[in-house]
Amino acid sequence: MTQPIGIGGLRAAALGGIRATGTTPGALAGQAMTVLANRVAGTLTRELGLAQGARAPLRPGDAYDTQGVARTLAAALGAAPADAGRLSRALNDFTGEVAALIAASPTSDVLDRLSGLGYALFDPDGRPGMTDTDHACVAIETAIFQLREDPNRTAR
Repeated sequence: MTQPIGIGGLRAAALGGIRATGTTPGALAGQAMTVLANRVAGTLTRELGLAQGARAPLRPGDAYDTQGVARTLAAALGAAPADAGRLSRALNDFTGEVAALIAASPTSDVLDRLSGLGYALFDPDGRPGMTDTDHACVAIETAIFQLREDPNRTAR
């Protein structure tokens, strides 16, 4: 039996597990993902009637302000316009993956998966010549990959 998501208290804090402390590109990307995951989880659980709270109308086009978060991340990294576009696409993909995961299975297990993303997200060495944007995109892509893995699959 699964239990419904509760957005208050410990569960809301659990989503913060994506965030790494610091100002490295991976840590900044983690902070951006935390903001987006919290927005998605809060909105979807309220819309599905699984959490208390007023339902705020969704903004047309960019309901979770993914573009605003991407602009903030790009500014923090000093990204060029083309790199800002890459960050925006990566965060859009991440937000879509989180929304699909929560909508498909609105249980506390999903929040546990989101909170566990902080483990093994970042490659501190990277490849030679990687920019800060490259490091941030790798962190986001790693999170998406981990979200797409089937947690119920057993190793053979």
